[in-house]
Amino acid sequence: CHHVTGECSCPPGWTGHDCKHPCSSGHWGQDCANSCACDGGDGGCDPATGTCSCQPGFTGQHCQ
Repeated sequence: CHHVTGECSCPPGWTGHDCKHPCSSGHWGQDCANSCACDGGDGGCDPATGTCSCQPGFTGQHCQ
């Protein structure tokens, strides 16, 4: 946390004043600012890396 403002700088995949809240489904990265881009996925991705969660029959970074 910043020593003057007290604002936390959360690691990728986490958000909130105290960084205890994971990104909501469909979002990832620093401050959960990125949207998952998963064509054949279940709509979710890894909250830290953005790697898609693929449905059976789909593979690759964007589940194509």
